[in-house]
Parts: sequence; C-alpha cells; structure tokens
Amino acid sequence: MPDLISVYGRFKHNTFLERGGHMGELLTKLIAQVREIFSKLDTTKKIVIGAVTGVVLIAFIILFSVTSVEPNMVLFSELSSKDFGEVTKKMEEMGLAYTTTGTTTIMVKPSDRDVVLTKLAQENAIPKGIPGWQLFDMTKWTETERELDVKYMRALRDEIKKHIESLKNIDKANVDIAISEDSLYTDKQTPYTAAVTVYLAPGYENLSKKEIKGIIYLVSRAVGNRLTPENVTVTDEYGKIISDFDDDFDKAKTEYTILEYRRKIEEKARVKLLKDIRQGLERIYSDDRIQIVRLNMDFNWDKISEEQEEYTPIEMEKDNPATPYSERKVKDSLVISEKSTEENFQGHGWNPEGPAGTEGNKPPGYKASDDQYSKYNKNENIKNHAINKTMRKVDRDPFDITKISVAIAIDGIQDLPRQPDGSYDLDPNKKPVQSSLTDDELKKAENIVKKSINFSEARGDQVAVENIMFDRTSHWNEIREEYRRREQMKRLLLAALIGVVALFVGFILFRTIQKEMERRRRLREEQLALEQQRMREAALRAAEEEGIDVELSLEEKARLELQTNAVSLAKERPDDVAQLLRTWLAEE
Repeated sequence: MPDLISVYGRFKHNTFLERGGHMGELLTKLIAQVREIFSKLDTTKKIVIGAVTGVVLIAFIILFSVTSVEPNMVLFSELSSKDFGEVTKKMEEMGLAYTTTGTTTIMVKPSDRDVVLTKLAQENAIPKGIPGWQLFDMTKWTETERELDVKYMRALRDEIKKHIESLKNIDKANVDIAISEDSLYTDKQTPYTAAVTVYLAPGYENLSKKEIKGIIYLVSRAVGNRLTPENVTVTDEYGKIISDFDDDFDKAKTEYTILEYRRKIEEKARVKLLKDIRQGLERIYSDDRIQIVRLNMDFNWDKISEEQEEYTPIEMEKDNPATPYSERKVKDSLVISEKSTEENFQGHGWNPEGPAGTEGNKPPGYKASDDQYSKYNKNENIKNHAINKTMRKVDRDPFDITKISVAIAIDGIQDLPRQPDGSYDLDPNKKPVQSSLTDDELKKAENIVKKSINFSEARGDQVAVENIMFDRTSHWNEIREEYRRREQMKRLLLAALIGVVALFVGFILFRTIQKEMERRRRLREEQLALEQQRMREAALRAAEEEGIDVELSLEEKARLELQTNAVSLAKERPDDVAQLLRTWLAEE
C-alpha cells in the first residue's frame, strides 16, 4: 500500500511539472507574439496604446485607493441642536477630524473613535443624554436578566478598559464596577461605584489632573446616571489614590483669580478717574492746593444681555442743520395696502332653510321668502399700515459703574506778610495772610469735577467741593529759613565783593607806587652815571691839556665814541633826538 501511494505521488508530481512546463511555453509564445505585433506598429499607434494602458492603470489605482478607504462610523447620533453644536465646536478646537449627517449625527474614522471619545471625556464634552451602551456601540442581547447583567458588566468593563488604554501615557488599566440592584423606591437606591487602576507607560511618571478627570468622566458617562463622578476612584499601580484632588480648592483659586482681575480693573478705572479730576482742577489751581479726600466707585459685574424692540415714527423729510428752524417731517405710519368694500341691498330677504321657528324633525326645505321689505348699505375700508420697527440685541459691558462719590478740598490763597519794600516779614508771631474762595469759584470747581466723572444724578453720584485752609506751618517755616539763608548769602556776597574791590584797588596802588619808586631809582642812577661821566670827561680834558697820555679801556673807548656820535647827531638833527627822548620817557 505505501508503494502504491508513493508511485501515485510521483505520477502526480510529474504530471504537475509537465503542465507547468506547457504553461510556461504558452506564456513565452504569447509574450513573443505581443512584442512582434507591437514592434510592427508605427509611433502614433504605440503612443496611443501606451496612453490607454496608462489611463487604465491609473483608473485601477484610484479605484483601489477609493475602495480601500475605511468608511466612517457613528460617534454620536440623535443629538439635540445644543449638544450637536457644543460637541462639534469642542472637536474643532481640539483639531479632531469628523463628518456630520444633518444636525444630529457625528461620524469619525473607526481607528480614531476610541481616541476621540477619550479626549472628549477629558474635556467633559460627552453629551449627557447618551447611555453607556450607545456610547460604546454594543448591542443588547435578549436573554435572561441574569445573563444580561453578567454580559453587560463584562462588556462594559472591557470597553471602558479599551478606551482608557488608548491614552498614550497609559500602558494597562483595570476597571471594576459595583452595580447594586434596582429598587422600586428612589430614596432606597444605592448608587453605583467604580474603581480604576492605571499602569503608566514607560517614560511617564504621572497623569495630569485633566487626564484623571477624563478617566472619571468616561467611566461615569459610560455606566449612566447611577454612577456619579464622585463615586469613581482612580489609583496608580502602587495603590495610591490619584483622583483625590480638591475641586473646592480649584474653585476657590478660580474665584480668587476672578476677584483679583476685577480688583485690577477697578483700580485702573479709579486711577484714570483720579487723573481726569486732577487734570481738570490743575488748569485753575496749583497742584499743592488740591486734595482729593475720597473717591469711591461702585461696580456692578453682572453681565446683562437684553433684546430691545423699538417703534419710531417714519421720517419723511430730514432737518437741515444750516437753518435756524426745523424742516423735519415725520409720520406715525405709512399705508402699504388698502381695501374698500361697498355693499347695498334693497327688497325682500330670505330665511335660510325654510320658515322661521323651532327646528323640526323633517329635513330642511328650500329657502323661504321674507315678507318684510328691507334696505341696508355696508361700507368697509381696510388699510394696512407699516411702522418703523427696530429689533436690537444689546450685550452690556462686563462691568458697569453704579455710583461715584468724590470729596475734594481746595486750599485758599495764603502768603506770608510783607514789609513795605515787598520783602517777607520773617516774624514768626505774625500769621499768614489768608484769602478764602468765593461761592462762585467753588461752584465752578464742582462743575469741573462733575464733568470729569460724567456725573449722573440718576445713579446717585455725589460730589462735594469745600474750601479748607491747609495747615502750612512747616511750609512757612521752610520759606522763612530759605529767605534767611538768601539774605545771609547776599550779605556774604556783598562782603566778598567789597573785599575783592579793596584788594584790586590795593594792588593798583601797590603797582603804581612800585613803578614810581623804580622810576626814581633809575633817575638817581642816571644822574649818578651822568655825573661820573662828566667827571671822567673833565679828567680826560685836563690830562689832554697837560699833555698826559691816558690809557683807556675798550669799554670806555666805545662809550666815548658813542657819546661823541650822539652829541654830533643831536647837533645835526635836534628834532629827531628830542622825539626819541620823549618816546623813552613815555615807555618808562
């Protein structure tokens, strides 16, 4: 028997090889024939065949890509308009792709559905009216109640676990849901509870508060109304509860942030108003005479949105502002359509359905003629009027100033007493001269303040401007001390100036006396030299007369020659010599 099987196997194998060989030969011949036919074609036909082949291939590729696209599946259906708008807006903000069918159904790709649901749960954006089965697209089985509960629990836990594990920072999750039996009495129903254990993926140390809240909302919405977010507990892989954060603290922090934001806005508005008041008053009074004692501003932070319907007359002709009179013409309404009806009758009337009287059991008969003669006229005029109607939706500012209270003190005119020459009287026992503001000046100052704060009597604004003499004792003492310093400085400067003048005069006198003494010394020396010269000349003349040969030095010879030349020059040109002498004397 085994030999027979082996023989049959070899026969079958050889038969297959022979068939395969024949198929290969046929395919080779077919390709050769196609090449031969294609080579015999001209260039135009080759291009046409190539283009057709390319178009067919492209069509097959497009058809394959279109048919291989995964169709979208339903994310939420039968949504209300409000839920539809909120969910689509949140998905657009988060950058999630989706399509819609009408205004009730939202569809996404099957591969993205779990991620989209998880992200929406993190934002608490899953519609509240969707039960757990619809959220996970699970079909309810028509089985026994016990089997249904068991399968429901198993399927629900698995679906919730799958959605939680779709988060990139969660590697694994365990979900346990405790479902109590339903009771006929609402007050005796025990709420559901759930426990979720998450195992973080490698590289992640913890979950953010937003991600933990997303898990809580996902579990709560999946189970239904019997499981509230407060009854969902989330723990980490070490058993530490990570969902036990204080929402009250966050609310208090948010409220504090809002209050701080409002306080900054109120302070900014108060500083601006304070600046406006000061700028208005400083145009008239100096800065040191103005004291804003109090500035209170009451704010209303209620956001008001109201719709107004206003009816106004129709303006037929506008007013010309260039004329002193008004050309404005208005009408309460305009006639847009009119219907007039006129009806006249004269003669006998008809009683409908037979004569008058109690209705009998017989069928109604023909109309009976009325014996009375009647006559009437009917006129009807219907006019349809159009009026000016304005519909306006007004959103008030986020805050409104409800009341402003301002109290301002303005100093009068004060100055130290003056002496007859106009200088300050520095006697500390004398009081400063004071001049109060008049009632008219106070009224003007009050009007300026009212303009600065946009005063409104309707909202109860209060403005008080009073004339109060400020205590300027320290200011007057500073002025007295400064005035004393100035006077002392003046005396010191005067004394220094006198000293400088005296020093300058003394220096001039000293130089004059010094020059005079020097001049007199030179005169004495010149006279002495002149006498010595005369004595020497006399001795020389005496020696010459006596025939004595006198030996002179070179200096004496040069001086004698110079003197001889000077005497000769004086004799020949006496005017020039006199001018030269005058010049020497003037220089000395």
